[in-house]
Amino acid sequence: MSASPARPSDELFGRIADRLKALADANRLRILHALENRERTVGDLLDELGGSQANLSKHLARMRLAGILTSRREGTSVYYRVADPAAFAVCRTVCDAIDRQAIETRSTVRGGRRRLGGGK
Repeated sequence: MSASPARPSDELFGRIADRLKALADANRLRILHALENRERTVGDLLDELGGSQANLSKHLARMRLAGILTSRREGTSVYYRVADPAAFAVCRTVCDAIDRQAIETRSTVRGGRRRLGGGK
C-alpha cells in the first residue's frame, strides 16, 4: 500500500485562504481587471471605477498586503500594478466553473421542460 501524499501545512492553508479572501470582493475584482494591462494611479482608478478615495485605498492596501498588487511612488502620485498575474488565472478558473454550472443547469431545465411537454 502506498502512502498518501502529505497534507499541506495549516500555515499554507492559511496563506491560500488569505490570498482568496483578498480576491473575494467585487470591488477588488474590478480593481484587478482595471490594472490588467497597465499600472494606474489612484486617481486613474477613481475616474474609471468611481467610489471614494478612502474605500479604494482600503481595497488597494488589502490587495497589496496579499501580494496581488504592488505600488511605487512617483512625486505625489502612487502607481499600482499587478504583482501576481496568477490572480487572473483564479478568476478564469472560477468563470469557467460558473459557465459549466450554467450549462448543466440549462440542460437540466431543458430536459425537465421536454418531459413536461413544454417543447424545447
